Amino acid sequence: MEAMETEKRTILCYGDSNTWGYVPGAEKRRFPQYVRWPGVLFKLLRTGFRVLEEGLCARTTVLDDPIESAFGVERNGAKLIGSVLASQAPIDLVIIMLGTNDLKRRFSMTAADIAAGVGFLAQRARSSEFGPGFIAPPEVLVVCPPAIWEVEANFGPAFKGGREKSLEFSTVFNRMGKELGFPILFAEDFVHSDPADGIHLSAESHEALGQELARWVLDRYGAS
Repeated sequence: MEAMETEKRTILCYGDSNTWGYVPGAEKRRFPQYVRWPGVLFKLLRTGFRVLEEGLCARTTVLDDPIESAFGVERNGAKLIGSVLASQAPIDLVIIMLGTNDLKRRFSMTAADIAAGVGFLAQRARSSEFGPGFIAPPEVLVVCPPAIWEVEANFGPAFKGGREKSLEFSTVFNRMGKELGFPILFAEDFVHSDPADGIHLSAESHEALGQELARWVLDRYGAS
């Protein structure tokens, strides 16, 4: 009789195009798996971890987007997170990196509104029973996205006015994390949005983000 595979810790990466791996300034090109930060995270962790990518371009926190939701693709992160958690359970850690798309001009969201939306998703995950043994919730780590740039081409018009709000992210995310009791990793401390389109991460930034997250995970769980 074959020995059963050793149980691995499961990490779910729930995000938008910066988790999906959108190449800055390109027309729907995606970085290879092990260039994207979830892939970098997987490479740096030991064999005792599974890292699951759940990145979707244009995903918001809690907002319906009639423009980006064509062809039946749901972009509202709050409407999908329950199904994603259930399909991938049991999950040890949920990493949530969202908020950039909420900066779009048409949503008229404040920075505090956006942080509250991320907090809502984090609470959804923490109040679920999709953690270890299906009897406890998964842990949650929130990644505060870096500030965006305002550019004329590419996604610039959609995000007009968004940079000023994004510069408030570290303050409002920090406040949200303290109020709700979630750890926050501030991406702006070690990566920056690429000026090529103002919102996406370069390959070097994916590498740096993956390294920082691997450090956090290993500090929390140890090497397996």
